[in-house]
Amino acid sequence: MNFKNKALELTENIKRYKHLLIYIKGSPDPDALAAAFALKLICEHFDIKATIDSPDPPSLPQNIKLIKDIHLPIHFKCIDEDIKKYDAYAVLDHQSVFVEGLTGIIPCAIHIDHHKKTEKKTPVDFEILMEDIGSTSAIIILIVKELGIPFDETQWKRAATALYYGIQTDTDNFQQATSLDLEALALITPHADKNFLKKVNHTPFPKEAMNFLNLALQNQVIYKEWLITGIGFIGEKYRDNIALLGDFLLKREDISTVVVFSLVKKDKGLTLDASFRTGDEALNLNRLIKELSKNGGARRYKGAFQVNLDFFVHAPDPNLLWETVHDTTIEALKKKIDDASTGGIGHLFKLAKRKITSFFK
Repeated sequence: MNFKNKALELTENIKRYKHLLIYIKGSPDPDALAAAFALKLICEHFDIKATIDSPDPPSLPQNIKLIKDIHLPIHFKCIDEDIKKYDAYAVLDHQSVFVEGLTGIIPCAIHIDHHKKTEKKTPVDFEILMEDIGSTSAIIILIVKELGIPFDETQWKRAATALYYGIQTDTDNFQQATSLDLEALALITPHADKNFLKKVNHTPFPKEAMNFLNLALQNQVIYKEWLITGIGFIGEKYRDNIALLGDFLLKREDISTVVVFSLVKKDKGLTLDASFRTGDEALNLNRLIKELSKNGGARRYKGAFQVNLDFFVHAPDPNLLWETVHDTTIEALKKKIDDASTGGIGHLFKLAKRKITSFFK
């Protein structure tokens, strides 16, 4: 990736617009939030107005603290009727740029992401898709480096702190960080607020997550080194706990992959949300998830999908609905695990590698 050329190309595209909507798809995690804020600062340097919107509020205490303490200018609202006040929109840290109510109405100006590419293509003016980097925040930092913008020190401190935390969270505390992530990290570390990072990294495990963890352990199904568990109905404000549980449960030594799923209740809607975590380098997690649901995807070790179940929001027997969804999800996952386990030579190589490695432990 030639970041110098990409920086020039980004500048040329930004200058075509007067007001850009930076739209965060899915739950607003630190990587997406940080990248969005940095892009907003880039836009404002070139006298382009930029607004950050997210339809979903954060639920994890760490993410709430990031937004509140760093004063990230983000609006939590659905797409409204005055969408045409924007000239274009941008999507960061998400595989797809398609947004109901945006796509086809105003152009997509910018798409920057580090997940595996999606097969469906929507026209985009400027795009950076890199699978060989652990975070979107790192991509933005390397672009900023080439732009050489003399940001206000206070503003840049806020952005650097968010970007540092964005890299940290999306690379599993730097365990999955690539050389590009580390290069970006070195550029912003001197500017980041060390006190804030220390506080946010010591945020206790949420009380609600402990209750969900008990449910997850009670309901767990172990199948071929996979741990699959459903935690029932949860409110939308707790949905980030699904991924948090996946991270925690993957620490078990006898488990290669974890799936945590739940029925998430929204205002007048309902979705099946599933979060995947794996330590299996040979597993094509993105392909597996895409075969389960088109509204989902993954990078190397993490993934998720959602299935809209609004039609069942008024089901007369919620317990029966959950039982049906639970059993169907378990069986669908087992079938995909079986399919992945019969991957021919690649699977045999994986087993042989694991066996040989065990001799040296």
